[in-house]
Amino acid sequence: MDKLILDQLFKYRFNPSLKHAFNVADLLDETYLRDFMKNLSVAIGAPSEKIAASIFIKRYAFLAVMSLYTMTALNKNLNVSLDNVKMESAVQGIVWLPGISIQDAAVQDWDGNDRSEWRSRVLNDLFANNIYPLITQLEKTIGISKLILWENIAVYLFWLYETELKGKEHAEEDFRYLISEAKGKLFGCYNINPLPKYFTEKTYLEEWDTGVRVRKTCCFTYQMPAGKRCKTCPCTHITIDRRCHDGESICEAVRSFA
Repeated sequence: MDKLILDQLFKYRFNPSLKHAFNVADLLDETYLRDFMKNLSVAIGAPSEKIAASIFIKRYAFLAVMSLYTMTALNKNLNVSLDNVKMESAVQGIVWLPGISIQDAAVQDWDGNDRSEWRSRVLNDLFANNIYPLITQLEKTIGISKLILWENIAVYLFWLYETELKGKEHAEEDFRYLISEAKGKLFGCYNINPLPKYFTEKTYLEEWDTGVRVRKTCCFTYQMPAGKRCKTCPCTHITIDRRCHDGESICEAVRSFA
């Protein structure tokens, strides 16, 4: 990977020189995943493994950001196979904004032929072969809804295309394909694309004095030590102590959406 690409991906937490990291592919092992989430909960102060799993996917979403940025802005493809990805470990007492490294950092150029076919392969490698297996294992092992995890990914992809890539060549076309034209099979064992349901009209919120796309699900960030809610939080039923009535279970926002 040349310096030009490195410089652009550093912004999205790419770090080729991680000192303390784990192999992401190991998370597909149920025993390893359970131990990992227990340790992560302690390190980041999450009150449960479910909440740690949600935070993990929010951090891991930056792999998708890096992959799609490289595809759209540079017409290149990163090798994001699970066994090629490492992620920085959490350290107790330090805010966890982990770097992500790719062991084989060589990138493949679009060959100039059918770009739509090439783009489909990039999406399949990223979603069906990387993100989908992780999300499926987290739901099975930790018991957190896939709806929450997919939205945790989606919000960063919307940000990428609506903000970071806005105005760049291929951005509008790639974004439209990603959220409305891509077939479900590119995202895993799905008949339909899991992303469009999250792409709703923005709502003006007086307290933020801006329009935001309110989430369909709650990511549980408010249960972390800082106790802050995302500006896009969908929850309206909040007790005096600022916690949802449903706690960490699948809240009403998720039930009504499922």
